Amino acid sequence: MHPAFRTPFSVLQLPERLNLLVRNFAKMPKQKRKRPVSHAAGPNPSGAKGGLGQHFLKNPLVVNGIVSKASLKPHEVVMEVGPGTGNMTVKMLEACKKVIAIELDPRMVTELQKRVQGSQHEKKLQLIYGDFLKVDLPYFDVF
Repeated sequence: MHPAFRTPFSVLQLPERLNLLVRNFAKMPKQKRKRPVSHAAGPNPSGAKGGLGQHFLKNPLVVNGIVSKASLKPHEVVMEVGPGTGNMTVKMLEACKKVIAIELDPRMVTELQKRVQGSQHEKKLQLIYGDFLKVDLPYFDVF
């Protein structure tokens, strides 16, 4: 307990005691400490490289919410830039005719190919390896 509160005092003395406590706290030296690295979403899958600005969508509730808000129709062709591990891609494949996914990271291209390989969605996915700003874009309905 702080010395300002060790001795008995009346309620009328409370503002004075709090003032003393605040002044003493302001004089305390700041402690420098290293903050632990936060992995709120867990470690990066497949060892994502720094510098590519990669963020992986893992929460299935968020994925479902985004796909439902997109109101995808069964006849639409969807363009996805940076599908990563394919969490949202797989959900979109269930809702639309075709997904064209453009990915720059070769490890994520391999990851997504493995994920849809042998599934009913394999033929509905067109995966393009390259930089979105530099590739020729095919026809699509929704971006």
